[in-house]
Amino acid sequence: MNIEQKLNEYKENIETLAEIDSLEVYQWLMSLGEKLANDPLSKERHLQGNKVTKCQYDMYVDIEEGRFKAWSKAMIAGGYAYVLLDIFNSLDESERKKITVEHFEKIKLDELLTLNRQTGFYQMIEIMLRKVHAS
Repeated sequence: MNIEQKLNEYKENIETLAEIDSLEVYQWLMSLGEKLANDPLSKERHLQGNKVTKCQYDMYVDIEEGRFKAWSKAMIAGGYAYVLLDIFNSLDESERKKITVEHFEKIKLDELLTLNRQTGFYQMIEIMLRKVHAS
């Protein structure tokens, strides 16, 4: 799978939900946030360098056991974290290295988030991209 295919999956899902009602997108994100708790980033990795500081609530992301994991107190932020983890973790290393912030503008999830959530969303992407390029 490549980045475009994975992004299109999410774009179609978001557009379908948004056509029904923007609240449907938030319900979906909260359900994904619950899934994030099934395999969270370990507490030992809750370090300042892994913290999404622009998120209103505590949220952390890092590579653990060879793949990205995250932890968040907030359900909606946990939902978009789940989406980002799924996208990054579904790609091989060479595909991950091709990702840019602009790729995520295509799914238009940011347009449905409040300003605080948008800044957390994009900061998390930047943290993940730094980790991809550091490996």
